[in-house]
Amino acid sequence: MREEAADERDLVARLRAGDAGAFEDLVRRYQHRVFGVAVRMLASAAEAEEIAQEVFLRVHRSIGEFRGEARLSTWLYAIASRLCLNRLATADRRRPREGDETLLRLPSGVPDASAVLERGELEAALHEAIAGLPEDRRIVVVLRDLEGLAYEDIAVVLDLELGTVRSRLHRARLELKAKLERFLP
Repeated sequence: MREEAADERDLVARLRAGDAGAFEDLVRRYQHRVFGVAVRMLASAAEAEEIAQEVFLRVHRSIGEFRGEARLSTWLYAIASRLCLNRLATADRRRPREGDETLLRLPSGVPDASAVLERGELEAALHEAIAGLPEDRRIVVVLRDLEGLAYEDIAVVLDLELGTVRSRLHRARLELKAKLERFLP
């Protein structure tokens, strides 16, 4: 963990110094995480790519403003989350569009055909249930349960009180459980 923190500090110093290789390292290191958050929030790979590009452009333009109080990855999640929530709030984004992709599929290691079909049904229902959550709850589920962020990091990313994060996650999980009851034993 200390090595990772030192590595992040070094990367930030290189970015501030204008090292072009540092920006490539930043993108290489965090592009999948940023894209993952965006695609899970927006349910569209094309929109997620746009958001990811915008995140890295903003980091490039404003690395001097990064205070280092939180981890670099936390700052990236904060930027990505805000951009996704802003995109979801736009009027034309609220209209259903043809061809929008569903959330990325979880890998399935089940060899039995009926089990694969059942798992596919469950995954589709789970993705649909997550996509159907109110945006303020969906982002908390994505950051905690899909990206693995700590509650404290989510509070920083979303600029919320820790209790609010826990409350939204609890309500979201109850809502998901209710929507997925037919799949539960």
